[in-house]
Amino acid sequence: MELNFNDTLDHLLETQLTSNQSKKTIRLRKQAKLRYPNTFLSDIEHTLFTTLKTSQLDQLAVCDWIRKKQNLLIIGCTGLGKTSLACAIAQAGIEQHFSVLFYRLGNLLLELIAAQNEGKLQLLIKKRNRVDLLVLDDWGNSLMGKDERYLFFELIEARDKKGSILVTSQYPIDVWHDTFQDATLADSVLDRIVHNSHQIHLKGESIRKLVGLQGGSNDAN
Repeated sequence: MELNFNDTLDHLLETQLTSNQSKKTIRLRKQAKLRYPNTFLSDIEHTLFTTLKTSQLDQLAVCDWIRKKQNLLIIGCTGLGKTSLACAIAQAGIEQHFSVLFYRLGNLLLELIAAQNEGKLQLLIKKRNRVDLLVLDDWGNSLMGKDERYLFFELIEARDKKGSILVTSQYPIDVWHDTFQDATLADSVLDRIVHNSHQIHLKGESIRKLVGLQGGSNDAN
């Protein structure tokens, strides 16, 4: 059956829209610089994440928490798949056309210091806070120096209620203060990150070890 003019036009517009959306998703994935760019929620083997609630993951995948500028904390010992899970959740956001940027926290601190030395700190903070979701991996693996903690505070304060943060850490929240070596500054930063956040606490045997015994990849972090 031949399509009339309106049907043909609708089809062409729909095809163009789909193409534009696909191109945007590809661009957002490239810009995100995820540690595991090919990990999606469909890849998550729930039998390995024994304490991960499917209902909670399904809720997070809808990404209302990003729309509401809320945060997500993924906490668990080394080898439990924190980084892989973070990347998969970030991919869910990208699929809904939220902009994402992934950092190991130590690398972000180095970038902040470099920007300050070049007189470009506020420009960097402004650019990073345009991102809908900022992923900070490996929180607490090293102590912050004086300059690092103040620069990080500047970033988090400027970002407050303007975008979401996803943090992964092998350390419980109640010891995160130790990273700052400054109780007052720690309270200010953590209040903005932990308050009104969603939390995933992973427990159990190392997924990296289990996958290794099965002869698979060792990408569980």
